[in-house]
Amino acid sequence: MNIKKIFLVALLLGTVVACKEDPVACTMEFRTVTVTVTGPALTSYYTLRTATGDTIRISQENVGGMAGVYPILDDSFQSVIEGRTENFVFKGFINDSLVVNQSYGIAADKCHINYVSGNLNVTL
Repeated sequence: MNIKKIFLVALLLGTVVACKEDPVACTMEFRTVTVTVTGPALTSYYTLRTATGDTIRISQENVGGMAGVYPILDDSFQSVIEGRTENFVFKGFINDSLVVNQSYGIAADKCHINYVSGNLNVTL
């Protein structure tokens, strides 16, 4: 086999191997799924991961501290649910009274979390 044929075979094999990998180009954005609560400000809140019962606390500063906008989940959780959709419950309180109890479906791909379902606007 001459050198040109060896090079051509190596090039073709390299192309086939490269095509089998699933290249992913993620954006540099950091996503956060939020809920907007109209009415009195919540004094505390958290998100409950239904599958495990884990409590997730994300600072409101992660959404720019915007009044009435509260984070449900952000990309720091992407690797935990990558490749599937999970259910989460956002719980909001005013002076220890539960005033928001909303369920959400959130999925994650190889790059980011993605909103699937649930009411993103709550009026108290």
